[in-house]
Amino acid sequence: MPTALRVFVPFALAYLLSYLLRVVNAVAGAPVTAEFDLSPAQLGLMTSLFYMGFVITQFPLGILMDRYGPRRVEAGMWVVGAAGCVVFATAGDSSQLFLGRFLIGVGASIALMGPMTAYRHWFPPEQRALIVGLHMACGGVGSALGGGPTEALMDAIGWRGVFLVIGAATIAASLLILTVVPRRHEPRHPTDTRILAREMFAVLTSRTLWRIAPLAATVQIGLLAVVSLWAGPWLRQVVEMPTDEAAAWLSATSVGLIAGFLGYGVIFSRAERYGLSMHVFVIGAIAVMLCPILFIVLPLEATPPIWILYAAIGPVAVHTYNITSQQFPVEMAARVNTALNLVVFACAFLGQWGFSLILDLYRNDEGAPTREGFQVAFVALLAIQLVAMLPLLLAKSREPEPAPVRPS
Repeated sequence: MPTALRVFVPFALAYLLSYLLRVVNAVAGAPVTAEFDLSPAQLGLMTSLFYMGFVITQFPLGILMDRYGPRRVEAGMWVVGAAGCVVFATAGDSSQLFLGRFLIGVGASIALMGPMTAYRHWFPPEQRALIVGLHMACGGVGSALGGGPTEALMDAIGWRGVFLVIGAATIAASLLILTVVPRRHEPRHPTDTRILAREMFAVLTSRTLWRIAPLAATVQIGLLAVVSLWAGPWLRQVVEMPTDEAAAWLSATSVGLIAGFLGYGVIFSRAERYGLSMHVFVIGAIAVMLCPILFIVLPLEATPPIWILYAAIGPVAVHTYNITSQQFPVEMAARVNTALNLVVFACAFLGQWGFSLILDLYRNDEGAPTREGFQVAFVALLAIQLVAMLPLLLAKSREPEPAPVRPS
C-alpha cells in the first residue's frame, strides 16, 4: 500500500466512526429517551457530554501527540471510546448513559486532531486542504450511516446492540492505526513535558488563536450541536414526518455534509495558493449564519431541504485548523490544533446544552419541542455568532504575532 494511503486510510476510517458516534443519537435518541424518560434538556445534556469529553482532553492530547506522535496516542484513545460504547450499551439508568456518552467523547476527541497533526508532517501545504476535505468527507459517510442504516440496524438488534457493534469497530480502528500508519516523523527525542506545557499555554494566550477561535467555534455549533442532534426532532416532532421519512432526510443531510467537505477541500486548496483562505472562511461563516434565519421565516414544509444546505456549508470552519496551525512551527502542530479544538468543543458543549435548555422551555403538552422554541434558540445562536465575528473584524493587523520560541 502506498505510504500516503497508509497514513490516510486508518485515520479516515476512525474519523468515520467518530462522526457516526457523534450523530447516532439523532436516530437512537428516540428509543433511549422513551426507555429512560428523558426530557429534551436531559437528552441535550447527555448528547453534549460527548463534547465535554473533547474539552477536557485537548490540553493533554496536544502535549502527548507532540511528545509521542499521533499514531500511538490515537490508538490508545480509541480503547477508551470502545469502553464508553460498552458502558452506554449496558446502561441501567441515566447516570450510566451519561458516563458512557462522556467516555465515548473522550475516546473520539482525537479523531480529527490526530490526523490533522499527522497530515501536517506527511503532506505539503498545497495538498493539505484537499486531504483534510477528503478526511472530513469520510466523517460525512459516518453521518450518513447514522441515518437510515442505523435505523435499520436498530430495528434488527436494538439501540444497545448498535452501540456494541460500534464499540467493536472502534477496537478494530485502534489496531489498524497502530499497525498500519508508518512510524516515521514520530519524535525520537521527546521534548521535556514542562517545555511543551509552557508552549501550550503560550498558544492558548496567543492573539493569533483568539482572533479566529470565537468565530470558528460558534460557526461550528450549527454543525456539531444543532444538525447532529436536533435535525431529527425537528423533522419528526415539528414538521411531523413519519420516522422512516425523517431518517431518509437525515441521510440526505449527510450527503450534503459529504459534498460540503469535498467542496471546501477543493475551494480551500485553490484559495491557499493565492493567500485567500481567511476570506473564504469569512464568506462561508456568513452563509452559515443565514440558515437559522431560513428556519425562522420559511413555512414548515419548506424547511427539510434547509438541513441539507446547513450541513453542506457548515464545515467551512474545519479549515481554520490548517489556517491557524500554519502560523506556528510544525513541531507545535498538535498543540495549536488542540488549543483551537478546545475552544470549539467547549462552545459545542455549551451550545448544544443551551439549545436544549431553550427548547425545554417551549415544550408542548406531549413534552416535545416546538417551532417557537427552535425559533428562539436559532435567534440566540445567530446573536452569539455575530458577536464572535467582532474579534476578526476589529483586528488591527492580520499579521500573526511571533510564535513561541523554544529555548535552546
